[in-house]
This record gives sequence, C-alpha cells and structure tokens, in this order.
Amino acid sequence: MFFLLGSGSGSPIEARVAHRGDMAIIIIILVVIAAILGITAIVLLKIKNYYKSEAYIEKERSRKTKLKDVQKLAKENNLSSTESDMLWEVCRITDTNNILYSIKSNNEVNELFHTAYDIIKQQNLFTEEKMNNFFTTLFKLEMIVAQYKKVLSTRQISQGCVVFYISNEGEQYPFTVTQNQKDFFTAEIPEFIYKSPRRPALLTRSRFTFRTSDGLSYNLITRIIRYNEGNDGKFYMVLSHSEQLECQAQRHFKRDFFEKECQFKAVKYNAKAKKNEEVYTFSEKEYAGKITNISAGGCCIQTTLPIKEQQYIGINLPDMGIPETIVGIIRRTRRLPTGKLALHIQFMQISLATKNRIHTLVYKYEL
Repeated sequence: MFFLLGSGSGSPIEARVAHRGDMAIIIIILVVIAAILGITAIVLLKIKNYYKSEAYIEKERSRKTKLKDVQKLAKENNLSSTESDMLWEVCRITDTNNILYSIKSNNEVNELFHTAYDIIKQQNLFTEEKMNNFFTTLFKLEMIVAQYKKVLSTRQISQGCVVFYISNEGEQYPFTVTQNQKDFFTAEIPEFIYKSPRRPALLTRSRFTFRTSDGLSYNLITRIIRYNEGNDGKFYMVLSHSEQLECQAQRHFKRDFFEKECQFKAVKYNAKAKKNEEVYTFSEKEYAGKITNISAGGCCIQTTLPIKEQQYIGINLPDMGIPETIVGIIRRTRRLPTGKLALHIQFMQISLATKNRIHTLVYKYEL
C-alpha cells in the first residue's frame, strides 16, 4: 500500500515547483496586459490631445467641406432636409473650407452664399422654389451664428445701438446708446419724450427692447438711475446694467429697415369661397402710407388712418419693382410718438417670385 501511494503524479516538491511556474506565467501575463493597457492609455491620451491641438484644428479648418460635416451641422441645429441639401450644394459648388469652422461670423456666411448665388445664377440653375430655399437657408445659418454670440448682459450692448423704451400702453420710444461703461450705460433721450409725461420714472423697473446687428431681438428690464442735460443741449439717461434679458423668437426671414412710400387698400376675405370664386376681393380706393421694414413674410406700414387689428389689407409696392398686390393681415397695431399708427402685417397671399424679389432686396443681391 505504501508503494501505491508513492507512485502518484509527483512529490510535493515537484508540485511546488510546478505551482511556482504557473504563478510566474500568470505574473508575466498580467505584466504584459498592464503594459498593453498602459501603452493604450498613453496612445489614447495622445490622440485625444491631438484632436484638441492647434495643429488638428487648423487641419480641420483648412480642409474642404465633406457631406458628413453638413449632416453634423444640420443635426445639431435642426436644419430641415431641404435646408441641409441646399447647404451641401452651396458648400460643394464653392469648394469651401470646412463649414463647421466657416460659420463663426455672418460676414463669412454672407460671403459664402453670395459666391454660391452668383454661380447658381450664372449657370441658370435657379427655379423660384430653389431661390426661396436658398434664402431661407441663408437666414437660418445667420441665426445659428447669432446664437453663438448671444447677449447675456447689457454690458454687451454696443455704442450706437437703438434701445426702445416700452411704455405701459405698449408704445415704443427710441433711445440711442452713447456710452457703455463698467457700472452703467448711457442713452440719448429725444427732447419731446424728456419734456413729456411719457418720460420713464426714475428707479422703477422699466422695459426695453433692442436688436443686435446679427438680427436677434431682446427684451430687457432695468432701472433708470438719473437724467442729465449735456453741454451739447441734448438729454441723456443713465441706466443700471442688467442680466434680465430675454431673447425673442425669430421670424423665418431676414428683415430690412428703410422708409419708402407705398399704397394700400382694403381687402375683403371670403372664407367660404368655392373653387372658382375669389378668396380676396380688393377695394378700388387706395391710401398712401410709408413702409418702414419688410421681409418675405411681412412688413410694417405707417399710416394716419385708424385701422384695427385682424383686418385684411392689399399692399402695392411699385417703387420696389413688385407688380402684384400682396395680401396681408394686420396682426398688431402700435401707436407711435408722432401720433401715427404702425401696422405690423403678415403676408397671406404672395407669389414665390415676389418673395424672391423681396429676398434679393433685403440681402442686396441682383435678381
């Protein structure tokens, strides 16, 4: 029996030697794995640092735009498929550098689209629908850039910016910012407001609105600290800085501001019009007005007539090269300091050709 027990798989010494050999192999394997993980971590860190480096950013900035770049921008900014396709065509035909780096300023956006416009127009590839899509995509890109530069404080308001005071009655009075310092900003106040009961009260919460050069509109609440009469005979108000700014929802089209004569007429809307009947019936009598701003979606007209909201109106703009009578509805009326009414109009019936005519006028392009 003793002989049988001693004839097993090896002595205890041999077993210990074998165990040590196994442990050595395991240790070697663990060391190799740790080395591999360490090298991988170093490589990944270098790759991560490279993607953040100026060399990589410059390389990405200088390469040509790829479809995946446009798709990424479209996804991040909720561009429609039509807008995404139009942007890709703009980038492709202009052979532009990476669009993800080329839209950091609206000057770059406008230069890119103006170049594309000239190419498409020269090749006679514009249809009315395509041209309208072109300009709506351009405006969307401008709004994306504007969002990058949101105003968070009145300290960011530039000198020369017109800030409108909103009275309790909803009237708006323009004040021009003359200086913006660390602790306050100053605006010139028109004399007729300064010397009237309409003048905003000191130290009370007052509402204002203003528009940036990039097209964003803001409402803000602040307090007027004091009024000053300057050595130049002008009147100024000193306002405290505020972070109570609210960015307003944007329209769908770029708007241009100017003053031009126009004519308008009353329009009757037939909601029950049948297939062969006219939906809109125009009055023969025309009235003179002054158009102060316009976009492809609406306009603002000043008039002395007491016109109410929600009325339909026909607008003629022959001086702007527009042959058709545009039908609009008055969404809001606003009493001006001059006593006139400002009619804020939304277009309800307008052809694509007229929309595109307005687009080119607003962007200063040749039709």
